[in-house]
Amino acid sequence: MPTNRTLVKQQVATYTACLLEAAKSADRVFDDIDNIKKVRTSILKSVQVREFLEDTGVPAENKKAFIKDAFKDISPEVVSVACVMAERGDLKLLGRVASNYELEAEKALDTVVVDVTTAVELDDHLRDVICKKLQADLGHSVRLNETVDKSILGGIIMNVHGKRMDASVKTQLAHARQVLSTASTGGDK
Repeated sequence: MPTNRTLVKQQVATYTACLLEAAKSADRVFDDIDNIKKVRTSILKSVQVREFLEDTGVPAENKKAFIKDAFKDISPEVVSVACVMAERGDLKLLGRVASNYELEAEKALDTVVVDVTTAVELDDHLRDVICKKLQADLGHSVRLNETVDKSILGGIIMNVHGKRMDASVKTQLAHARQVLSTASTGGDK
């Protein structure tokens, strides 16, 4: 008899496999990483939506209709799997499915997704330099998931599988403040 953890892992693997196969046939494997994250974020943002989708008294058809309408601009394979998850009361697994999907997609296509945050939009030359450096370091093809965040002032922040490399000006200034603060409060006793 499988344990609860084993059952959850099997459910996550099953949802992931369904999504990945559908995304491969539609040639949008990496787009669906973002789509799954959008669905998850939208559900998490709203307590009312979350409560509605988790309410066992709400008929499954109503939940499916809501998901289809709310996410009509997202790929049909993600919407279909989200509908099944809502029907089965498994939407709480969506975060795990998203993480597992990203890992499995990377394995299937031998490509690593790197989240890159910069203060300004990357131009083609800089994007190419970053990709080549990351490919050499990681030993795999690289796909950049780019975000612009003006609050970092300059520099770059990269995330790969939960590992963060922060070379932003904002972080460097915070570090300098900390060093100067420590030095002025007794660094030369």
